[in-house]
Amino acid sequence: MSIRPTVSAMMQTFDQHVADQLKATPEVITTEGEIDISDLYINVPKWRKYPKVTCVFADLAGSTSLRRGKWEASTASIYESAIKPAVIILDDFGADFIDVQGDAAFGLFVGDYSRNRAICAGITIKTFGAHVLLPALEVKWPHDPPQTGFKVGIAISDLLAKKVGISGTTHNAPVWAGRAVNYAAKCSQQAKAHEMIVTKPIADAVRKNEYLFYSCACSDSSPVGLWQDRVVDKVSGSDSQGLILNSSWCENCGDSYCEKVCAGSWKRPDLDSFRHAGMRDQYLEVMKFREANMRQIRRGING
Repeated sequence: MSIRPTVSAMMQTFDQHVADQLKATPEVITTEGEIDISDLYINVPKWRKYPKVTCVFADLAGSTSLRRGKWEASTASIYESAIKPAVIILDDFGADFIDVQGDAAFGLFVGDYSRNRAICAGITIKTFGAHVLLPALEVKWPHDPPQTGFKVGIAISDLLAKKVGISGTTHNAPVWAGRAVNYAAKCSQQAKAHEMIVTKPIADAVRKNEYLFYSCACSDSSPVGLWQDRVVDKVSGSDSQGLILNSSWCENCGDSYCEKVCAGSWKRPDLDSFRHAGMRDQYLEVMKFREANMRQIRRGING
């Protein structure tokens, strides 16, 4: 067993560490492309800056109650039944970094159509919770099934990253500084099981995409908006003006719609008459958001 320093010696060491860190001006290195955690700095005042990172945060609802009473012996199987598929979904949709924090998992997305892929991953996790996990639990415990499912949040921002901890050991991990992870977690916290809440920049992308915003072609009725406005508490500025989604992927249209969104498509051919007739004020709002975004891109201010 190693000799542990005294508490007073620790405080003196940490006092100097804090003073040194606060005097230093860390170097920030903008890094384009995929996130590679093996390339993150440690023990030097250097951070990598990844522009426009989308974070999907999926939290298992009701997990505290799963650890009490009669569910205690089954908690481990429920956790792995739920969390592993969420991680696989994040990976399958191309998350550059994935982490598991107890009863939650989050993934970071950069690169081509990263925002679209992140939104589809979030809906897929939510769909898994509602259509696979919960029915399986009801079969296992038909008289009193545990009430759970995924609460999903999505946000986007630039992120600073470096490794913090003890180099040369397993006691270090990436630290992500920026709004995306924090805001995605706050969205998740305010959702209920089988709900997904997104911040305004993600909501803007949803409104501009007909495959995401409107009900699918299965219904004989006119398309309707699937998302509702939602103010996200403890999220500052305009980011708080988000949206909430209660529905899941359609069993008939989900596969094709998901593939279209991930490939960058936004315009549904089956909505041509709906679009041209101007039957919904919501569609005009979609076009307004899209045109505003394109003007920003042309002016070079879409940062």
